[in-house]
Amino acid sequence: MPKAFIMIDVIPGREEEVLETAKKLAGVKMIYPVTGDPDFVAFVDAEPYEEFAVMLSSIREIPGVRDTESLLVL
Repeated sequence: MPKAFIMIDVIPGREEEVLETAKKLAGVKMIYPVTGDPDFVAFVDAEPYEEFAVMLSSIREIPGVRDTESLLVL
């Protein structure tokens, strides 16, 4: 079962919109605003790996998302 942390960088001023949209995506278990380079860190759980790819694409397509970085849990 793929589990991952996804760092999400957002265009300034779009944080609330991105947060509310990402929270509604299937597989997103938690999402937190954080200090540092990413604006949010999301913990996701997807099965199978193909579903993880779909979820990541969905996050990247949210208006206001500038960039993402994924860290798969081993």
